[in-house]
Order: sequence, then C-alpha cells, then structure tokens
Amino acid sequence: MKKTLLGAFGALLMLTGCASDATKCEAFKEVFKQNEVFFATNQAVLSPESKEVLDKQIAWLKANPTKKIIIQGYADPRGTEKYNMQLGQKRADAVKKYFVQSGISPDRVSVVSFGSTELATTQNTAKGWAEDRRTVSVIVTE
Repeated sequence: MKKTLLGAFGALLMLTGCASDATKCEAFKEVFKQNEVFFATNQAVLSPESKEVLDKQIAWLKANPTKKIIIQGYADPRGTEKYNMQLGQKRADAVKKYFVQSGISPDRVSVVSFGSTELATTQNTAKGWAEDRRTVSVIVTE
C-alpha cells in the first residue's frame, strides 16, 4: 500500500513538473518510468544497472536545465533507526555524486534520507528487503 501511495504521489509531483510542455512531458514520463535504483545490503555503491537508469535521468535533466531533482534515500528495516537513516543518506549522496560527476549542477540536486521509515513493501522477506534498499528520484515542481 505504501509503495502504491508513494508511487502515485511521486507520479503526481513528476507530472506537474512538466505540465506546460506536452512533448517534454512525454519524454519525462518515459525517462522517469523507472525512478528507483537499488542497492546491495549495507551498501551505497551504484551498480551498472543503476547507472543505466540514472544516465537516462541525467540526459533528461541536461535537456531541461531549469528542472531540479530530489534524491530520496531508503534502507531496509533490519538496522537501527540511526544506521538506516545514515545508510539512506549515503545512498542518496552516491546518486547525487554520480549526477554531479555527469555534469549536473549540484545546486539542482537535493538529497534526503527516509531510512526505513517508508518501506516499499511490508514483506519481511529477502525480496521485500531488496525492494526497500533504494533511492527514488523526484522532479521538483515550480
């Protein structure tokens, strides 16, 4: 349920961020169809698959230089609250660093950690935890 609500909220934010230009909006929806990247347990290292997702977002941001993005970092629920908040922050920071190294101004990228406070799933399984270990990219609306 939380994943659906967060996904719907994120989609609403993203759609309002491009509502003034239909062509750019369609490109935006295609790029941000997959706005999550996933991480290994206790890691904040971007995988090649994650970089492929982020490269599409970077290309869109370069084509839309007035848009800003928020990177939300998350962790699975198995650590302490403090540890999970720090890990979510490290994951969000890793994504921001990749954006900046790829030519996106650091002023256009904000980060926030939710740790394990907003889980992607309520499944207390390895599969569920894998879905929780993520970052989510959200376009900032004007």
